[in-house]
Amino acid sequence: MGYAVNSAETSSHDPAQLTKAGELADGQYSERALRNPPSLQALKLQDVLMKNAGGKIADDKWHELPLATFKQVKGFRNLTHEDVVRLFEELRSVTMRHVNNAEGHTAIYGLIAVGRVDMDEGNGKLRYKFDDEFRKIVEQSNLYAILDYRAGLAMSSRYAHRLHEMISFRAARERQMERFTVEELRARLGVQTGRLATWTAFKQKALDAAIDEVNQSSRFRVSYRITKRERRKTAEVELAWEVKEALEDAKKEQEAHSVARKGRRAEAKVRLSFPETGSVKYTDPWEQLARDNSNWDHGKIADAFRSFCSQKGIKLGAKNIETVFVNFCKSQKRV
Repeated sequence: MGYAVNSAETSSHDPAQLTKAGELADGQYSERALRNPPSLQALKLQDVLMKNAGGKIADDKWHELPLATFKQVKGFRNLTHEDVVRLFEELRSVTMRHVNNAEGHTAIYGLIAVGRVDMDEGNGKLRYKFDDEFRKIVEQSNLYAILDYRAGLAMSSRYAHRLHEMISFRAARERQMERFTVEELRARLGVQTGRLATWTAFKQKALDAAIDEVNQSSRFRVSYRITKRERRKTAEVELAWEVKEALEDAKKEQEAHSVARKGRRAEAKVRLSFPETGSVKYTDPWEQLARDNSNWDHGKIADAFRSFCSQKGIKLGAKNIETVFVNFCKSQKRV
């Protein structure tokens, strides 16, 4: 039995934690699966089923969960019997691929083998069995991510949900950054085939939106920079992350209504202001803008820009401060 199952057993005793095998937390959807990727609600159902199974996740057995308890889980809308059935259908239809070099084969599998939803919504239960190949992978896996269970349920888009899993899987690494091609990120976040085809659309609707939500409601602070362009098209980006020292604000956001959280994210963009002190490192969107337009030290570029604004009489909270900062970075001699 691998470390992933042992961690799942430990996490099962903590209502705030969920363990996922690394093969799932960092998995890329196949081209076929991306034609109809699972919805956010289906991904949350997956979390609930795995949390409920705990350390028994690799066992060949039926798991069950009272419907009444399931419907009280924060992060779900008011689900009817048919809604729950359709979520099971979504999970049942998603296929994953596991290249097993040790045994010399590629396995095609799903998460759920069978799901049953009782008709009696008051006293009924969910019953389910995990796919045989999935159980085998989990049982043998030594890779795992320890997720903030409440943060995952609080996410309001599947892009943010998947990004949270990606970063959780990498959280313990010494080097807190990694490069991905744009296609790799699209496959990990679950961007549907034919959607958000341009970098601008993907950046605004998927990556930026996911980062904003993860930064708001999780223990992580994430940023990125473009590291490679091909024929003027963005081909590769580098994600960087850190674990926040204080988590009180994130925990409050997890308990807040999704509409209120969305409103605060919108307000934050409207009130965009350059930091009055310190570096731009890990500060959105300033670190990203500095990375894209200058190779100065984060602290030096921040101090130089504040001095520039003071000399020009420009307020750090000016409406066009972002544009001013970009132009300032571009105008400086690269050292």
